[in-house]
Amino acid sequence: MKKFLLAILAAAALTSAALANEFTFAQAGVKITVPNGYTLLQRSEIDQLYPPTRGPGFVIGNAARSVTISYDLKPFDLASLNLAQAMKPFEQVFEKRVPSLVWKERKLLEFEKQQWLQLEFLSRDRNADYYNIMLITAVKDQMLVLNLNASAADFPAAEPELRAIMKTIVLNVVVPEPVATPAPTKKPAPAKKKEKAAG
Repeated sequence: MKKFLLAILAAAALTSAALANEFTFAQAGVKITVPNGYTLLQRSEIDQLYPPTRGPGFVIGNAARSVTISYDLKPFDLASLNLAQAMKPFEQVFEKRVPSLVWKERKLLEFEKQQWLQLEFLSRDRNADYYNIMLITAVKDQMLVLNLNASAADFPAAEPELRAIMKTIVLNVVVPEPVATPAPTKKPAPAKKKEKAAG
């Protein structure tokens, strides 16, 4: 029994150690924790993955870029809407804009003390199918959109990791303003005493 408990504790320690990289999106006050190896994509990489006019603000991806998490803040006051009633209009917008959309999950959930839309669907882009887990909520007077995404072929293996990442999202993170520290001023070297000339 003791060995069994130790094995469980070791597995839990490995899991928490694996989720080690924290990314904070200061503008929205959102923090997300991802496994080691995830990095921010360069703008050139984002432009390759998304249409130029619709690319998200930031994207985090694994080393192979087969799993990505995009973040965007849209100028839309979602707080004034009832999300349960907004579900259908969101579905209609997605059905018009997302090529070959196939719904997998549509629900309203309570997380971080507020309501979120969780929309899961298959989409097709550049002859490949992708599984998307899209999370939408209000942040102040704007709309926060997170999309956890993997190719349909990679999703079964990536799903446990993506579901774990979803649980690490933290809202209302206060990011302190960087404080400029003045460079230390050097004290002038003491003047050397002039030696008297020998008379």
